[in-house]
Amino acid sequence: MLYHRHNPIDYPSFFHKRIVKISVFKPTFAAVFKYYLHMDKKSLIGYVLIFIILLVTFYFNQQNAAEIEAQAQTEDSLKVVAHQKDSLNTSLQAGVIQGADSVSQSVKPIADTIAPKTYSIENSKLKIAISNKGAKISGVLLKGLKKFDSTDLYLLNNPNDTFNYKINLKEGLVVNTSDLNFIPTAISKSAIVMDAQINGGTVRMTYKLKTQSYNLTYNFELINFHEAIPPSGNYIEFNWVSHIGLAERTIEDEQSTSTVFYKYKSDESVENLSTTENEEKKLLSGLQWVAYKQKFFNTTLIAKNGFEDKLTVSVALPNEPSVSCIKRMTTSAVLPYTYKPKEIYEFEFYIGTNHYPTLTAQNIGLQKIISLGFFGWVSKYMIIPIFNWLATFINNFGLVILMLTLIIKLLLFPLVYKSYVSSAKMRILKPEIDEIKEKHGSDMTKVQQENMKLYKRAGVSPMGGCLPMLLQLPILLAMFNFFPASYELRQKAFLWANDLSTFDSVLDLGFNIPFYGSHISLFTLLMTVSTLLYTRMNNQLTGVSGQMKWISYLMPILFLGFFNNYASGLTYYYFLGNMITFGQNVLIRKFFVDEVKLHKQIEENKKKPVVIKKSGFQKRLEEMAKKNSTKTLKKK
Repeated sequence: MLYHRHNPIDYPSFFHKRIVKISVFKPTFAAVFKYYLHMDKKSLIGYVLIFIILLVTFYFNQQNAAEIEAQAQTEDSLKVVAHQKDSLNTSLQAGVIQGADSVSQSVKPIADTIAPKTYSIENSKLKIAISNKGAKISGVLLKGLKKFDSTDLYLLNNPNDTFNYKINLKEGLVVNTSDLNFIPTAISKSAIVMDAQINGGTVRMTYKLKTQSYNLTYNFELINFHEAIPPSGNYIEFNWVSHIGLAERTIEDEQSTSTVFYKYKSDESVENLSTTENEEKKLLSGLQWVAYKQKFFNTTLIAKNGFEDKLTVSVALPNEPSVSCIKRMTTSAVLPYTYKPKEIYEFEFYIGTNHYPTLTAQNIGLQKIISLGFFGWVSKYMIIPIFNWLATFINNFGLVILMLTLIIKLLLFPLVYKSYVSSAKMRILKPEIDEIKEKHGSDMTKVQQENMKLYKRAGVSPMGGCLPMLLQLPILLAMFNFFPASYELRQKAFLWANDLSTFDSVLDLGFNIPFYGSHISLFTLLMTVSTLLYTRMNNQLTGVSGQMKWISYLMPILFLGFFNNYASGLTYYYFLGNMITFGQNVLIRKFFVDEVKLHKQIEENKKKPVVIKKSGFQKRLEEMAKKNSTKTLKKK
C-alpha cells in the first residue's frame, strides 16, 4: 500500500473556483496570462508549491512501484526455496543477480542477513571446510602435517581465493555461484551435498572424500536451467584463483619451486609456467588437469571429461610476498552447456603431498610435476626404488641416505677401480711424458704425437680415467635434483640438521654475505673440506700441475656459497660420497693395485712391437689418397 503526505489545500474546490472565474470572462490565452500575472503573491506561491508536490508525489509513486516489484520477486524466490528441506533449520537464501550491463536488478540481499557458516567433511588424511557462501572450499587441513613453524598445515584457506561459475541467463541476467548462499541437503562424515535455488533452478555442489586418500570427488550440477539459459549462452564460465601460502622455511625456496602445471588428455608430457616471473598462457582445448604446485604439496583439479575451450592459466608474484601469499595462481575455462534438465560436470581434486609413489598411483602423470632433472630416469628407475625400499625398515632418514650412498658406491666400485688403475698408469708414465714435453718444447703437435706413441707402447689409454667418471655423472646430477624434491626428507631431523629437506644452520650470522648467505651450514662445510681432500688425492694420482691444479681447488670453494642454501640432505650425501670414494681409493691402493707390478707390466708392454690397427675409415681415406696421386701422375 502506498502512503503520501497531503497538502491541507482542498485541491478540487480550489481548482473549481478558479475555473469558474476564468469562464465568466470567456478567457483567451492572453486573458489567462493576464489573470495569472495580476494574481496575488500567496496564490502564486501556492501554485508553485502544488506543482512541486505533484512532482515529488510522482517520484515517490515510481519508487514505491519499484520496491513492490522487487518485493514480489523476493517473495517468489522465497516460495521456491521454501520447498527445500533444511535439516539444520538455517535461513534460506536469495542470491544477487547482476545484469550484463552491470546495472543491478536484484533479488534483495537477504543473503546479507544469513550468517556465514562452514561445514566439515573428513577422512584419515584430510579435514575440509566448505563455506555456505558459494559452496566453496574454505580450508583444507592436512592431518598430522605441520608448517615449518610447527603450526597446522592448511591449503586453500586464503579468504581472497575464488572458485566461481558464471551462468548467463535470459534477459541479460548473470548468476555468479560465489554470490549464492547454499544449504546442505545431505551430509555425512565424508560427504556433503549443497544446494542453492535461483530463478526456479537448482545449483548443486557435491563433495565426497575417498577413504584414506588425498582425493576428493566433486560434481557441479545445474538442474532445471535449460529454459532459463538462452541459446547464445550455451556455456558456463569457470574461474579459480588461489593465493599460495608459505609452508616451508623460506619464501625464496618455496617461490622457486611453486607454479602452475597442466596436462592435456592426448599428451603424456606435462607443461608448466615460469617459477621466476609472472606469466599467462592461453591453452588449447582438451586439458585433463591443472595443478597448483608448491614445493612439497599441490592442489590439482582433474576434469573427468576435460576442459573444452577458452583455457587460460597464469601465475603472478605479489608485489610484497608474505606468509599468506607467495604466489597467485589462476585458471579460467569455459564449460559447454547442452540444455539437459540436469547438467552434471564431474571433477576430482587431489589435495596432498608431492610424494612420488602417491602421485604415480593417480595414473594421470601427476608425478611429473616433481622435477627430477635431465637424468630423471636414473632417479625413477634406480634411486627412488632403492630409497623407498630402505625407508621401509630404517626409520632414520640420515641412515637411509648413508645406506643409499654405500649401495650406490658399491655398484660403482668397478668404475672407480678402473679409473684408479688408469690414473696410476698415467702417474707411472708422467716422468716420460715430462721428458717428451721438455724435448719438443712448444711444438704441441709433436708432443701429442709422441705422447700417443708412448701410450700405445705402454698399453695405456689416456681416457681410461675420464670415462668411468663420466659414467658416474648421471647419478651425481640425478642426486642433485632428487634430494631437494624428496618429500620423504621434509622435517626429518638428523644430527644437528632439523630438516634434511632444507639447509642446516649451526650459526645464524645476523647479516648477509653476498653469494653465501646469512648462516653457516655445517654439512656444506664438511662437503667442501672433503671435496678439497679428494681433489688433492686425485691430483697426486693423476699428476695434475700448473693452472689446472689451482682451478681444481678453486671450484669446491666457489660451490661453498651455492650449496650453503641447499638441502642439507644433498650436501650430507655429497660429503658421504667424497669420504667413501676417498676410502675406496685407499683400499684399492693398499689391497688391490700393486704399483710396482703395474710398472713392470708397462715396461714389458713397451718391449712388444706396436701394431697399429687402422679403422675402415682410415683405410678408405688412404685408398682415396692413392687414387688421387695416381691420377695426378698420369696427367703429368
